[in-house]
Amino acid sequence: MDPISQGVAGNAIWAGIVAAVRAAVAPKIKIIFPRPQETLSDAQSFGSGRKFPVRGVLRNLPKGYEIWLLVQDDSSQSVWPQGFSPVQFDPHQGTWTGWINGTGRSDVRIVAVLAPPTSQDFFRYFQQVGPLSEPKFQPLKRLPLECINRDSVQARVPKA
Repeated sequence: MDPISQGVAGNAIWAGIVAAVRAAVAPKIKIIFPRPQETLSDAQSFGSGRKFPVRGVLRNLPKGYEIWLLVQDDSSQSVWPQGFSPVQFDPHQGTWTGWINGTGRSDVRIVAVLAPPTSQDFFRYFQQVGPLSEPKFQPLKRLPLECINRDSVQARVPKA
């Protein structure tokens, strides 16, 4: 193998090793409440509907990132960012708490993501223009590809 090919191959191998190590040590977000197929509880009034708490764990929150909750439609992959109440992260306990809007659903897929700044901007923009599309918020077509650190859970929404 010529020296140039050896250099290219060596760089590719090194880049793969670095990516694998970063993935192994990156903080993983995890939803711990609700558990899969569990019925949501502890509802609070939210406008004309209800909101439900979601809790999770995360070792540490990388600088510049935020935790965002989204509700996803499993058939279309459309998502609705839940930015009406920012997720609260406790760095000492490694826990977080947020809320989702459960109005008008029977089942819900909850997605928690570590959002980099560009995704945060996108989600905040959604929160600003969403109310303009009456009678209801139009969804985003999918999760941003850069939101790779995520967890999701399917849960049931109790009848009112």
